[in-house]
Amino acid sequence: MQKPRRRRRLQLHLLPLVLTAACAAAPPPSPAPTPSPVSAPVSAAEPPAAPAPTPATATAETPPASPSPSLAAAALPAAPPTLDLPKGTRVLQIGDSFADALGVDLGKLLKGAGLRTSLETKTPSYIGDWAFGDVLRKAISNYNPDLVLITLGANEVEIPVPAQRVGPVQHLVKSLGDRPCVWVLPPLWKQDTGLMQVIKDNAKPCQVLDSSLLVPSLPRGPDHIHPSKEGRLIWATAVFDWLKQARDPEGPRPWSLRGGPS
Repeated sequence: MQKPRRRRRLQLHLLPLVLTAACAAAPPPSPAPTPSPVSAPVSAAEPPAAPAPTPATATAETPPASPSPSLAAAALPAAPPTLDLPKGTRVLQIGDSFADALGVDLGKLLKGAGLRTSLETKTPSYIGDWAFGDVLRKAISNYNPDLVLITLGANEVEIPVPAQRVGPVQHLVKSLGDRPCVWVLPPLWKQDTGLMQVIKDNAKPCQVLDSSLLVPSLPRGPDHIHPSKEGRLIWATAVFDWLKQARDPEGPRPWSLRGGPS
């Protein structure tokens, strides 16, 4: 019975030694990695490290490679839309003496661009004459124009109540059907009583072109009212250029208009 007790005591004395030896033989645990800060401030005592030297191939002395033709073409601005007018279409110009002053030279420019033109004028005449008379109706029937240019209002710049022309303006425009149209306001030589604004407000869906803004320094003839021979060509050229800009070549009609200066 004594022998087993001694063996147990010996085993108990040896157990600490075995555990100590095992701990000494085991490798120490690796320290946990410390996470790097996202943006640690640079210490004033420790200047930031110098940047790595730039490779020789990227120095300023090395000329940049030429872009490929496809990339160079992509960098160029888009070509402006074509300003060619629809050849073979007909433009009808109607109105008073200012329509005649504009229409002769403008007709030449339009014909030079391959268009057909018709000019119907009456001196003197008023908005109501064309809105309720037969001249415009017959001209529309005879020519079947693709675009109508109206030049009226010069004889009514001093009308005391411009609102009286709201109905005639609307009726005239309605008589054109759904044709594209531009009301070319006369270039004023004096301040009107408000008629030009009445036309602007009631001529829709026609575009309204304010000639007083388009050609503000128009040379006048001996009467100081109508444009001189030089002024007529200046005015006609400005309207011709405006029409090229205002026309929408992608519209549903040859003379669809996208607007322009008014």
